[in-house]
Formats: sequence, structure tokens, C-alpha cells
Amino acid sequence: MEEETNFIYLITEDSETNKILAVMLGIMFVSITYHAAVFFHFKSDEIKLKNTVPDWNVLFNESIIESDETQIIADSTKSSFFLEVSEDFLGRGNFVGLLLIEVLYEETSGNIGDPCDFVSANLRPEGALAQWENENNTLSGSSDGCETITLFLQIYPNFDGNNKTESGENMEQALDPWTNSSFGFGEFNLEVEVNTQELVSGLPTQSDDNEEITVQWNLVTFIPIANEL
Repeated sequence: MEEETNFIYLITEDSETNKILAVMLGIMFVSITYHAAVFFHFKSDEIKLKNTVPDWNVLFNESIIESDETQIIADSTKSSFFLEVSEDFLGRGNFVGLLLIEVLYEETSGNIGDPCDFVSANLRPEGALAQWENENNTLSGSSDGCETITLFLQIYPNFDGNNKTESGENMEQALDPWTNSSFGFGEFNLEVEVNTQELVSGLPTQSDDNEEITVQWNLVTFIPIANEL
């Protein structure tokens, strides 16, 4: 008990002991403060980087696959043109972005002054997964002046060929929104109807009872590539 009392006396009453104790405590405080400052100053950027998901610039290597078909369609009838899209058709690693369709025809009756026939085209919203309700789509059209009928279908969501910025821990995560192979695979069905028109002149002419229609399919495909920003 006396030894304990003597120790308390030394640290409370002895001035020399108090000085030594104060110096030791001061050194400890400075050391702790220094190391804390060094850690937060030099390690803060590293900590931020570990907690930040990097951004990636996603660009698209585009290709256009063309296919065409010609049919002679009788007056007042419809005929279907089909495009079947498979992995073999696209090539490995390609994804389907957009579909452009052109319907072409000329007046082929051979009668002088015969007007162009009335042709209508309708891409049926079935057979393949696509953005059928997209406001930019043009799924039907018509012409009575031999103009080209142009249709458009958005297949892959938000694809427009422009670069995109995505976030991801790695390249695979950054490319994930652009590697869904379910879009665009299947069979597209374009219905074309012909209604012939004849010039009424009273002169003998050949009967205009059909029209030659050519459909040009243009399938825009892409391979996505990501570079870290």
C-alpha cells in the first residue's frame, strides 16, 4: 500500500517526473497525429479509387447485312417476304441493332401513260424480339407513284450507333447492356399488297393484272468494344 502511495506521489507531486511524463505523452500525441495525417493524405485517393466504379466508353463496330427478294404479285392480293435471322446468318459475336427495309417497284404494264400501281407494305410485329412499340419505328407505308417505300424497326434498345458511357468494375460489366443476343433473332414477315391502276383512254391496251416488287432488307449489326475512361 505504501509503494502504491509513493507511485501516486511521484506522478502527481514530483515535478521532474511530471516533466518526463508530459514529454512522453507529447511525443506519443505527435506520433499518432503524424501517422494519421500521412494515412489520410496519401491513402485517401487510393481509398476513393477502391470505392469508385470506373466509367467505360462503349463504341460499336457496325456492319450491314443486305438481302433482297423479288416477287410478281397479282392485282388485289398480298404476298409475304421473309427474313430469317440466326447466328449463322449474322456471324459469331454480332448483335442486331436496327432493321431498314426498302420496297421498290416500277410500272411494268407496258402501256403508254399507265399510272403507277398502288403498293402498300406492312411489317408484322411478330416473329422476333424487337422494340415494336418504339415511337421512331415506321412499320407500314404505301405508294401510288412508284416511290420507294422505306420502313424502319428499332431492334436493340437504345442502339443508334453512337458511343455510350457505361459503368462497371471491369470490361465485361461495362459491355453487359450491349451483349443480349435475344434481340433480333427469329423471322421477320413483310406483307406487300398490290392494287393495279390503269389509264382509261378508250384505246386497246394490255391488261395490268400484276406488279413486280423487290424488297431490300438492310440489317444493321454491331460488335461492342469498351475502353476505360
